Amino acid sequence: MGAVSQGSILHVDDDRSVRETLSMLLSGDGYGVSSAANGAQALQLAGQGLQPDVLIVDFRLDGELNGTQVVQQLRRILGHTPPIIMLTGDPASAELPWIADAVIWLARKPLNPRLLLAALPSLIQLSRATRGIS
Repeated sequence: MGAVSQGSILHVDDDRSVRETLSMLLSGDGYGVSSAANGAQALQLAGQGLQPDVLIVDFRLDGELNGTQVVQQLRRILGHTPPIIMLTGDPASAELPWIADAVIWLARKPLNPRLLLAALPSLIQLSRATRGIS
């Protein structure tokens, strides 16, 4: 994927319709979106050089890893932690990834699209500022 001026998003969700809907919303607003159905796919994308500005991760994922574990392993692969939007249908039972110097937004599903689009520019700006990217 080439450079996208709005920013790059990695979205991890085991629900295909959620992945497709969010991808259409974000790409329609000028963001580059890479989607993964589970933690293993997300880690593979990061291992291939993907450098997302923001992570959008569902807490409850099918497979061996939950959203917290995916974020922790992505941090190791990426060498830093982009701002995280952790999605959950049950915020009371979601385990936040406590990672030093990480910006984490625990958001209840379904996330209001206008709220997400309003928040992304600031999160991307913060991500790029902390990595020294303009």
